[in-house]
Amino acid sequence: MSWDGKERRKFVRVKYPCEIIIHKPQKHIISTHAENISTKGISLIIEEKIKLSSIIDLDLYGIAEEPIVCKGKIIWVLEKKDSSIKNSIRYNTGIRFFKIKEKDVNKIKKLVVLITSSRKKK
Repeated sequence: MSWDGKERRKFVRVKYPCEIIIHKPQKHIISTHAENISTKGISLIIEEKIKLSSIIDLDLYGIAEEPIVCKGKIIWVLEKKDSSIKNSIRYNTGIRFFKIKEKDVNKIKKLVVLITSSRKKK
């Protein structure tokens, strides 16, 4: 999938490098950090490509005292060359939250509001 440069996101997102654990089928685990997050989803860069529309289990750390556990659906994947490592490719991956508790959405919303309001004060 290639990006046409058009912004389609409808929800405020913020840069926040929380730790993410992705549990893929077959008990495969990927550990990474978020590029940005909103109440509807998260963007991250990983070293392997996950098929579009895959449903994955997510653990999000660093947003609240306890990790947020939910499911996510892969909605876009962009291949990205990593210039720091020869012939290395990474995948910028967009995940929409799926089956997430309302209380956890509220925790993410609180974080987004806190970060955006602190930006406005500068």
